[in-house]
Amino acid sequence: MKKLVFASIMILFVLTGCQNDEEQTVDLNPDEAKEMVDGTSASLSNDIVSLVESDGVNELMHLAQLLDDYALIGGRTSQKAWTKERLKIISQYFVAGPSARVGANNPTTFEDIKGLYTWNFELQEFDVEESDFFIVLFPTDGSNTNNVEFKISNLEFETITEVWEDIVDEYEVPSLIEAHLKVDDITIVELSYNVKWTNDGTPEEADVSLFIDPFSFVIDFKDTFVKSTSLLASVSMSDELIASIDVDVSYETESKDDVNFVEGNVQYRGLKIEGNVDVREIGEDGNPNDFINLTLYSDGSKVGDIVFVLEEDTDGFQDYVPYVQYADGSQENLEDILAPVLAEIDAIFAEFE
Repeated sequence: MKKLVFASIMILFVLTGCQNDEEQTVDLNPDEAKEMVDGTSASLSNDIVSLVESDGVNELMHLAQLLDDYALIGGRTSQKAWTKERLKIISQYFVAGPSARVGANNPTTFEDIKGLYTWNFELQEFDVEESDFFIVLFPTDGSNTNNVEFKISNLEFETITEVWEDIVDEYEVPSLIEAHLKVDDITIVELSYNVKWTNDGTPEEADVSLFIDPFSFVIDFKDTFVKSTSLLASVSMSDELIASIDVDVSYETESKDDVNFVEGNVQYRGLKIEGNVDVREIGEDGNPNDFINLTLYSDGSKVGDIVFVLEEDTDGFQDYVPYVQYADGSQENLEDILAPVLAEIDAIFAEFE
């Protein structure tokens, strides 16, 4: 049963997107619903391609490649190696993700990384000078001038100590990052990252905004309430809101071990799943229709309610399978409806791998 509950909650996260208009009462027929989902899968592919090929991503990847490729030859090799490793470590917060752990030999204060790193075209390495900030000056691909500035203006860490019996694991995580990447004085990437951590390394509050031209990502997460947690996140391109998720979770006790109620919506462009999961209403027979209330919408029009049908699988075991029930009473497997979108997601991940 617990597996079913979590699977139901995950349905709220199958898609991503945002639309604030109230839903209409117009119901789509099965053919219209299928056409709607096919269009959504094409939009998903276009949006991912636009992000991967954006100027911001290209310059971040060029920086990572530059740091990984430049030769350590001649002179004070140990100093050059130190410079290279420091640049790679710091760039991981921007490229690989700010939540990565910081190892014992990695920087743990802003003072550890401050410096001006300027690409030397003749020596094919970075020259290092003192600075109050962390600044990397390097060229765009094919440029003969250092027309790119990667700057971290503020960086703070928090020490996390995890204890398991006789094992003590202590490490550092970033709690504050203010940074940008500019090309020809035009901001291509900008990060504002502010996270409060618990003693065991769990984020309890996060206010993060990331701009990767032309995309903007925003996350507002709060786990500071006594018996509830909230998450609001969105992705937009220029002035167009592409995706969002708005979810609230309430718990039985202050320990937040047992979920009571989940409500919210997850939407990608016009496709949205909205509803709630009332764990308190789970009956002895475990019928999910008694405690899961979800509806699928398209551009504000109701596609249908999500219902669960008990079916027998090829191994002879019975399990509840989610279906969309249309206005005319007919039903269609939810996974089949979303097959084009799920296939597009699988293809994207496969390409990245």
